[in-house]
Amino acid sequence: MTHRERIENALAMKEVDRLPYSLWMHFPNRDRMPVRLAELSLHYQQELDLDFVKYMPYGMHSTIDWGSDLDLFPGFEKAPVPHNWPLQKPQDWDKITPRSGVASEYAVILESQRLFRKMRKEVVPFVQTVFSPMTTAAKLASEATLIEHMRNCPEKVKRGLEVIMETTLEYANAAVAGGADGVFFATQMSTRKITAQEHADFVKKYDLPILNSLKGKSWFNILHIHGADTWFEDLMDYPVQAVNWHDRDDGPSFREARTMTPDKAFIGGLSHIKTLTDGTEDQVRAQVNETWNGGEKGVILGPGCVVSPRTSMERLKFIQRCVEATGKKN
Repeated sequence: MTHRERIENALAMKEVDRLPYSLWMHFPNRDRMPVRLAELSLHYQQELDLDFVKYMPYGMHSTIDWGSDLDLFPGFEKAPVPHNWPLQKPQDWDKITPRSGVASEYAVILESQRLFRKMRKEVVPFVQTVFSPMTTAAKLASEATLIEHMRNCPEKVKRGLEVIMETTLEYANAAVAGGADGVFFATQMSTRKITAQEHADFVKKYDLPILNSLKGKSWFNILHIHGADTWFEDLMDYPVQAVNWHDRDDGPSFREARTMTPDKAFIGGLSHIKTLTDGTEDQVRAQVNETWNGGEKGVILGPGCVVSPRTSMERLKFIQRCVEATGKKN
């Protein structure tokens, strides 16, 4: 099978010749350079024979145009962190004014994506990272402040989320128009730190227009549910083909999740916290084999979240060998 055929079959709940898989990590201090990000993305796909590429722009890109500054660290392991919180007081939400989803920081990512497509020799599926509006808001305010504002000045927050949603929608559609097979739509605020009603009013309300706008334009959209104790079941009506979450570290398990959604593919099976970097080879092999489960349909091996940049190539190659062995067992 080709990489695309393998992914298409997994999404369609059909048999595959081996366990499909991908791994993704950040490239601190290199991921803001379009050419370097493209080169690194291609290098890891080719070196590890990944079945799809989850494109990895730096995690604060969606906040810069609304006033975020960053603290940077030397080396290639530690990602930048916010130097300031632009949304500290309720009146700060008035600063959230319309921005282009194809200019400034977004233009950097779209240019890198263009270069990646030009460099690759084989058409391997790739998805572009897109943060939910509430996720971007949390990166601008901090999670605690966002929740406080959400409850004390909800109309200001909703007006801000509307603006962020429009910018994000433009960016997501530009990524797909520029050749991405879909988006990796990450929500970091779908946890039970907020109520079910708050989740509906402040998260889903602004997520669904973005994903609905991609219908008929993309075929491989992934929902990433970040964190523990999430509103998992409430997210299963999102119009995506696959779901990725911390299945090993925070749950629910693949088996539990299958009772909630019969038709979405699952991406995961590797503990990014306890096993992937620091676990034994036997533990890694066991998680690969449990995910494969003799030919489980509708599953793609991947980390529950991003792979630590300190993970060695030796460990990543070991995962590749374990994946290749599932083909022999098949």
